Amino acid sequence: MERKQIGQKQVGQKLVTAAAAALAVFATSDMRVHAHHSHAMFDDSREVTVVGTVAGVSYANPHVYLSVETTPSSGQAERWSVEMSHIGNMMNRGVHANTINVGDAITISMNPLRSGQRGGNYTRIVSINGVQNIAEGSSWAPGQTG
Repeated sequence: MERKQIGQKQVGQKLVTAAAAALAVFATSDMRVHAHHSHAMFDDSREVTVVGTVAGVSYANPHVYLSVETTPSSGQAERWSVEMSHIGNMMNRGVHANTINVGDAITISMNPLRSGQRGGNYTRIVSINGVQNIAEGSSWAPGQTG
């Protein structure tokens, strides 16, 4: 009987040691590895282009986000939320932390949200403050990560 309890204690100690090792690996690993959401919320069969003013920029991983305020013909301001790619992809496309700023005039194309809400997954930055063709390429395509 005593021998069985010692065995269970040893098994418990090994589990604790393994869990501590896994936690140490996780805590010191590259934190860029993270869960990623599906892009099913975006209608990749459609593309919309909005013209407006950058109201907010979040240049951070896992995705760069823009908030764009537009004034359609109705005269009532609308705010669009635009999901972009991760910082590495954006830098490869020439979009750096200081490329897009609050107050910039922007024309941006995106695959809209299927829900009909004002937002989408960017496909192209058409212009910023009149400068054309800033960045091409969606933040995701089948078979692509990011």
